[in-house]
Amino acid sequence: MNIQIVQKFTKRTEYKMLKSWISVDERNINELMSGICVIPAIIILKLSVVELQTLNKWWRQWGNQLIVSPPFHQMDIASLLQLNGELSVDGIETSSFNSLPVHESIKTNNRSKWKLDSGETVAIHHNEHSGSGCVTLTTVPLLDYRLMSKQDICKNLFLELLKENKNEEPTKIQESFILSPVHEYILILASAKIFELTKVSGQLSNYFKVNISNNKTLELIQQLIDQRLLGDSGSITDEGKKYINLKGYIPFVREIKRWRRNDGAWK
Repeated sequence: MNIQIVQKFTKRTEYKMLKSWISVDERNINELMSGICVIPAIIILKLSVVELQTLNKWWRQWGNQLIVSPPFHQMDIASLLQLNGELSVDGIETSSFNSLPVHESIKTNNRSKWKLDSGETVAIHHNEHSGSGCVTLTTVPLLDYRLMSKQDICKNLFLELLKENKNEEPTKIQESFILSPVHEYILILASAKIFELTKVSGQLSNYFKVNISNNKTLELIQQLIDQRLLGDSGSITDEGKKYINLKGYIPFVREIKRWRRNDGAWK
């Protein structure tokens, strides 16, 4: 079982609690392997735009599970993690789940994993479709260091949230063309209308800190053209726009336009 935590936040008390129960691997966001990643909700707000995009790309891959722990403080977790469907986390009067205090509940049309006696949902597994990865949200404070006296309960509940992967990935996922992060960066540049065929390698470096040869870049662009996501001139197609919308990348497009307008570079 490959359980990972975000390396630059390993000193947080939530991760200290987790490491007292189970073996974990410390990795940067862009180095996550297949498996499980545990992340306190507050960390999500501290990620850069590129890191958040990489995390969202990772959890959508079949077999991966992103477990998000409270508190959420009414953040728009659905937008941050690009979760389809109506979903929000709201504060409630303090309740109890397995003797643990709960201050928030999940409003969603997903099936509940855990519920309070009063009916409020306090844990869900969210899959985009049968071939995607999973985001697990819980408002039960399993990683709260103040609950060390109840760590056996917290550990058992945490283990209950882990999803067991199947042995084989669905055939349709194996056979489909899968866009890499760099493919998506190119589409974002095209959607922001700053994409230039002769300068795209430099743009990828400036805006996304990706160093890639011009020949490789042209190869990726041709693949996007073949998939009808880009036109022959490099302009984004209607299908490309639909992809950007579906993936929830419009905020990234807006940020690139803003940063370009301010000083011409990705900060």
